[in-house]
Amino acid sequence: MIYTIGHTESYLRYFAEQSTPQKKGLCDGYFGGSVWQTYDEAKRHALLDIGFSVFGIMADWETETSPTKDGDWHDLLVDADLVILEGET
Repeated sequence: MIYTIGHTESYLRYFAEQSTPQKKGLCDGYFGGSVWQTYDEAKRHALLDIGFSVFGIMADWETETSPTKDGDWHDLLVDADLVILEGET
């Protein structure tokens, strides 16, 4: 599992509306969602934005992400299932 951040209210709505919500990966015009290898790295970024939480992503760091050109995270290369983390929301 790897980690992403998202607007808590919006992501929880996705979980209520969809059986298995996903984080979008690389596609035309989009580099893929921002992801971090560890919970702690993602949490540092979530704390910068009010109303954001850390969510898990069922993806492999080594084969399904690539370093971004914009910061200290990776870009997600594939669409991947989101996971609610206990105690995070």
